[in-house]
Amino acid sequence: MASQTLPIDEDDPRRAAILAAAVEVFARYGFKRTAMEDIARAAGVSRAALYLHYRNKQDIFRSLVQGYFELTETRMQAALVPGLDPEAALRGAFGAKLGPEMMPLIESPHGEELIDANFVTAADLVEAAEARLAGMIADWLRAEAGAGRVTLAAFDGEAAAMAEAIVAALHGLKHQVRSYAALRVAMARLARLFARGLRP
Repeated sequence: MASQTLPIDEDDPRRAAILAAAVEVFARYGFKRTAMEDIARAAGVSRAALYLHYRNKQDIFRSLVQGYFELTETRMQAALVPGLDPEAALRGAFGAKLGPEMMPLIESPHGEELIDANFVTAADLVEAAEARLAGMIADWLRAEAGAGRVTLAAFDGEAAAMAEAIVAALHGLKHQVRSYAALRVAMARLARLFARGLRP
């Protein structure tokens, strides 16, 4: 979640600055060791001003997760173009899900802890968003299968089951790599693998 690519859609520039600073601080110290004072200092605001905007670091983290998934959903919708070669569409969808804002999370020495924090601090947001993403992929698969451009035979015609497998596989990739460059290579391989299974 790099600050230069972070999906911070805030009308309030102070809140946007706080969120951008929080990304850097979480990547530097990890979630557990980060204090509100660290975020306030990095954002150039007082602790009192910080608490006017966010209750605690969990609140800040949840705002970051929410913004990330809002961007992800927009990008994924744009990537899943009807009629596009399945491998290209899946590469685009995977890049939408694990975009460049993931680089500090993947490359931080606290990456595993930050990934785990998603499922502790923002489990409800993550679960709902990943279900929506799987739904988008399933809708795309059904439409492409209906047009005869792909087959769902490998999953007994179950688009939803295949979409869930795709999202789960993407989640697993984050735990297997230590650099964003390696993640991009792994995503391309995964897109190729699934695309081969979709060929009629």
